[in-house]
Amino acid sequence: MARLTGEGEDAAHRARALAAHLGDPLRPEGPLTYAASVRDDREQRFPAESLAALDNWGYRAYQVPAEHGGRLTSLEDLLTIGRVIAERDPAVTLIANSPLGAAMPVWLAGSAAQRRQVADAVLGGAYVALGITERAHGADLLASETTVRREGGAYVIDGEKWLINNAAQARFVCLLARDPDRTGMRSLSFVLVDLEELPAEAYEILPRVPTHGVRAAQIGGIRFHSARVPASALIGRAGAGLELAAASLSVTRTLVPALSLGVLATALRCCTAFLAERRLYGGTATDIPYVREELAAALVDLRAAEAVARACARAPHVLPDLVPVTSAVAKYLVPKVVEARMRKLSVVLGARSYLREGHWSGLFEKLRRDVRLFGLFDGSEPVVLSSLAAQASCLDAPADPRRADALFARGGPLPSLFGQDTGPFADDDPVTAGVEETGAALERLGAAHGDSVLCQAAAALRAAAPRVRTEALDALDPRSLAGQQFADRYARLFAATCLARTAPDGDGPPAPWLGSGIFTLLEPGRRMPAGTAHLLWEDVARLARPGTEPADGTAGLELVAQGGESR
Repeated sequence: MARLTGEGEDAAHRARALAAHLGDPLRPEGPLTYAASVRDDREQRFPAESLAALDNWGYRAYQVPAEHGGRLTSLEDLLTIGRVIAERDPAVTLIANSPLGAAMPVWLAGSAAQRRQVADAVLGGAYVALGITERAHGADLLASETTVRREGGAYVIDGEKWLINNAAQARFVCLLARDPDRTGMRSLSFVLVDLEELPAEAYEILPRVPTHGVRAAQIGGIRFHSARVPASALIGRAGAGLELAAASLSVTRTLVPALSLGVLATALRCCTAFLAERRLYGGTATDIPYVREELAAALVDLRAAEAVARACARAPHVLPDLVPVTSAVAKYLVPKVVEARMRKLSVVLGARSYLREGHWSGLFEKLRRDVRLFGLFDGSEPVVLSSLAAQASCLDAPADPRRADALFARGGPLPSLFGQDTGPFADDDPVTAGVEETGAALERLGAAHGDSVLCQAAAALRAAAPRVRTEALDALDPRSLAGQQFADRYARLFAATCLARTAPDGDGPPAPWLGSGIFTLLEPGRRMPAGTAHLLWEDVARLARPGTEPADGTAGLELVAQGGESR
């Protein structure tokens, strides 16, 4: 039985404390606000001051599992506090979370000595890099040309890895390389390379790769020249590199939504605050019905994506056999929803979305560039959809919907993340297995409270399930267009079911945005009714008022004219 962990400290409390420590992202003062974010982005410099502020708060401890001396007990908690950083600068979040993500092969399969060594180094201020991809092969890991061959009591590494976050800052590299004496699925292994132990001539850090977004992140590569590491550097079993890479990415993909959610939360605040004071046509811009509807729709997208992200973040703890599905859904759908909404917000904001002065010094323009990365790294959209399409057989297996209840619970300690058995394929899907019952319950709830949108959304949810299950019976090539389209529909059905299962039990009224949120996930492009926008407008307007906490509880987020422009 997995060991229960927990600190008895609420994640929302930690998020509020971190937000207060870092400062309001839309104030010019504070260790991590729009001023620091935009400055580091424009100068394309490593955000050392912002990272130091995180270290002073103790964020590094959340990069190391509690069982190895850190404070990480839950991906759900890390999603919550990681989002607080992403609201201020996604690039900083990407760098600050790299010790956990890059060292995931060690946390999942490393020896006790490797885990202790990496934990001590990370807690002491070191970074870890993950060397998986190569310039010529991208996601085709089996085509790797970087080799690791056994020579007596050592391994010898030759070759180059590319597009590595923190390549120049890292002490350790978790390196995926090919055994030249093996072929096929068992030809890859992971080794833990301690760069401090290598002679200078054994490796070189390649020039930084300029990027359109997250410009403060230092993304580059490493080339090895007959670098010798001890036999004890092997992570897990020889030849098990491909499955360990898949297991590692399944966990790290679960945390990608924190970046997207942080971007959308701040972008919505930027837009709402500016438009609430923007004088047009004898009133403010927010008096225009279209503007109100688009801002309200952004809030619906944010709340819907939050619910999906939270459920998927719990899966590695409480339903590890479903992680091949949940990680793909979270990684694919949350960034996609947010990126689409950012495009629409840029239309509402108009010219200010392109300016680099005024309006918080062009923060929105930076966030829109940054958000495009999140659908690419840790697996691009086609790669993630292919991995989800490969799970089609789980829809044909009988499943007990009650087994998924733990995904939608709130609070309380969770089983330890590490030591759980996560295979490459899900045997069944207890989430969508309950879609008929969930949809029927939603219809009753909507009818009881006169919520016609919720009734329509529940009917659409129930109608979508048979098509997805029928398609799952076909032998679809996951890399084909049909396979990708099936995976998109499956992801949307799964996500919408997750959101539907967050509805209140008993006689409590549903959230006014719930029906529209289900449509956001299930039928993208469907316009939200004007009546729903009217019901939500007060919640949207709160974002532009001083001294107001957002609904996610990340506190201390006060808007002041100092951060904007003269109007």
